[in-house]
Amino acid sequence: MRLLFLCLCLMLAVMPVQADSVSAIAAVRAQPKVLDAQIDDRGNLFVVVKNENIAWDQYAAYMCALVRPHQARVFVTNIIDMTSVGRGAKPAEWKRLAQLKCS
Repeated sequence: MRLLFLCLCLMLAVMPVQADSVSAIAAVRAQPKVLDAQIDDRGNLFVVVKNENIAWDQYAAYMCALVRPHQARVFVTNIIDMTSVGRGAKPAEWKRLAQLKCS
């Protein structure tokens, strides 16, 4: 009985974090210039954009501010060039236009 109660408590504790991540991803994907977005299990937000001549560092700071109210566990925002995502490349090989630690 105690084990069942403990499992139920753990499930309820994890559910809000997933919901916060889902709402944060939806908010990021709704922004202009964003083609795709995802949050990994380490708190990295990857925002895939088309490479243009804009200040990507400021855009990364904007993304940090955008996800903050959702209380998703985002620690680092990575702005990724869309041309490096395809062809089966791993996230470590993606071309980062900007990378910013969210405080």
